[in-house]
Amino acid sequence: METERQVYINGNLVPESEARISVFDMGFLYGVTLYESLRTFKHRWFAPDAHWTRLERSLRYAGLAGALTREAFLRILDTVLEANEHLTDPEDDLWGNIQVTPGRTRPMPLLGQEDTTPTILSYTCPLPYSAYVQAYTEGTHAVTARFRAPSHQSCDPRTKNRNRFPHFLAGRDARRWDPQAFALMLDPRGCVAEGAAANIFFVSDGVLYTPHARHVLAGVSRLTVMHLAQQLGVAVKEDDLTLYDAYNADEAFWTTSSYCVLPIARIDGRPLAGPCPGPLTRRLLDAWGDSVGVDIVGQARRFAR
Repeated sequence: METERQVYINGNLVPESEARISVFDMGFLYGVTLYESLRTFKHRWFAPDAHWTRLERSLRYAGLAGALTREAFLRILDTVLEANEHLTDPEDDLWGNIQVTPGRTRPMPLLGQEDTTPTILSYTCPLPYSAYVQAYTEGTHAVTARFRAPSHQSCDPRTKNRNRFPHFLAGRDARRWDPQAFALMLDPRGCVAEGAAANIFFVSDGVLYTPHARHVLAGVSRLTVMHLAQQLGVAVKEDDLTLYDAYNADEAFWTTSSYCVLPIARIDGRPLAGPCPGPLTRRLLDAWGDSVGVDIVGQARRFAR
């Protein structure tokens, strides 16, 4: 049995140490990579159909419709899961990724592509519990970065792509002020957009607020939280939010595939009005765990390394 993780590249499984793509791949040269990141619960992919829907729309937006089918998407994910899950404790879970590029181009990219065969790769890795497990009880520090989220006038932010340079800069900028900070990004209008790698929610007077989907990458985890809130009878509102709203929130939290729901204790050094984690944050995280049959926080504590 393999002791090294296997990576799927264009129809083949190869050991992670031998995984290669061309240096002339357009995903490398131009950052033209459409992708999805997701995790398992009990070694089953969470919300694969929702992830496929977003990837399909991203591919269509990029002019790559047909580069991947739903059936192939699911088959590839299951292939890498089956190849690697024996390296993970049965009570633990995995994080996975699948990505598509337009394929290779010529060494001089302006000459255009000769071969338009897309590059498709997928891999798994351990969930990075140690990076966030303490924040479940202590909360995170959100720091507003100087670098703005890209305007929807240049590229629609609902497209999940690897061209994340502004988010990279925002993360570095936030950590200048606090090495443990999570970057909070504003959009070009000055409204709250998202984190460097997560969506954000605020709770004020019992209502759950989040930025409009048209200005952010609308995460599958974001949608999951909105559905759970509605099931709990909590009003959810998408709105144009500013730092005034953020600083005056009773609760705030991030959401993304790996940690699901992660409380925010303070924003730009300002403690939030309510406790951390707040009561609604706790209820939503518990509801998510109940829906998948996993103690999300307990799992992170047990397997954090």
